[in-house]
Amino acid sequence: MKTFSLDRANEFVRRYWPPESSYPKHEQLRRALTESIVEGFWAPGARLPTESEFVASTPCSLGTVQRALRELVSQGIIERRRGSGSVVADLNAPTEMPLHMRYLGDDADPPAHLPRYTRVLARRIVNEPGPWSRYIAPDNQPVVRIDRVFSIDRRLEVYSVFYADAAQFPELVELPVEALGNRNFKVFMARRYHTAVHRVKQALRFEQPPDEVVRNSDCEAGIPAAVLNVVGYALNEAAMYYQDFYLPPSSMVLDLGVAVRS
Repeated sequence: MKTFSLDRANEFVRRYWPPESSYPKHEQLRRALTESIVEGFWAPGARLPTESEFVASTPCSLGTVQRALRELVSQGIIERRRGSGSVVADLNAPTEMPLHMRYLGDDADPPAHLPRYTRVLARRIVNEPGPWSRYIAPDNQPVVRIDRVFSIDRRLEVYSVFYADAAQFPELVELPVEALGNRNFKVFMARRYHTAVHRVKQALRFEQPPDEVVRNSDCEAGIPAAVLNVVGYALNEAAMYYQDFYLPPSSMVLDLGVAVRS
């Protein structure tokens, strides 16, 4: 088993270790391991080589290997199991997550998430750059923009603007607009294109809502709205989508949950 594991580590280095890189060695190892897991070099549940075997096969010290493995554990890509060492995590679990706009009702103990309904207002191709460009379109390639309204328990109307790479996710462009209603885009992208959302980054800002937001949601003209921005990332750290939610003032509680991995 030890010989096989070391041979596998050497094969991993041959196939995935970058010949030249400006990244620190722990980051090179983390990125190489992530890429190899994404491509199926190690399947879910597979035991990785030991730390000493990685030291023997890579230009990394023991501390460097340990740091890279710790970061992969924190990201949920690998797991530490007693008696088995480091194993590849089952990455199918995050597919249904994260779920945004999870407002809590106050008529249950513990509070339960309220039902959400969506309707699509518009879809168009955007060619000009915008705030999303640094994430999903760094070379100013076309993106698809989908405007929706989230109705929370038919009581609160939240406006959403969703952006994704038009070439990477062509069905978001080609499907009839009515077919996009009440569809969880993150689940759709994961199942259709085998690209699961692994983590999200969330940020909050305040701004005057545009006219179309005021017309189609509970946001009010002249009153700054809280805008929740969400960027979803795949396992290889490539951004999958960029999304803004315009949150009207409300006594309802928005559950941000633990879906964010930083």
